[in-house]
Amino acid sequence: MSQSWLREWERVLDQGVDAVADVLASRAPRAVELRANSPFAGVLDERERLAVHQSFRRHWAAEHPAA
Repeated sequence: MSQSWLREWERVLDQGVDAVADVLASRAPRAVELRANSPFAGVLDERERLAVHQSFRRHWAAEHPAA
């Protein structure tokens, strides 16, 4: 991975959770490119990845009830 992408991710991570969430949710071209060059691939195994998804679904359902 290019050092420039690693530096960009380091900058985002140093800004905190909100900055990371912004990059992960943004449709801006730079955010899309950054996600495509993520250093996080393979960090979680399948069991952990599924647990994260389930946790998010529970959180989303609790915070955003259907109207």
